Amino acid sequence: MAERHSYEPVLSSKAADFLLSLSKARQKKLIGLLYQLAASPAQIGDYSEPDDTGRDVQFILIRDLLVAFWADHPVKELRIVDIEEV
Repeated sequence: MAERHSYEPVLSSKAADFLLSLSKARQKKLIGLLYQLAASPAQIGDYSEPDDTGRDVQFILIRDLLVAFWADHPVKELRIVDIEEV
């Protein structure tokens, strides 16, 4: 049976800026959460909205963070487009 490779989380500049604004401890926790999310790229969020191109972006609440993402299946990447504290 073929080995299943999980997707790689790829952050937009906006999401990366948010990540870098956190303490080192929170950065490590968030990175772990993003890899967990990337391990299930077909996961449906709490809700979705289309972006400017019409692509459905999933939004999921993880603890006190709202993460916006979409799966880029051909390249096995989970595109993290936004992260906000709620």
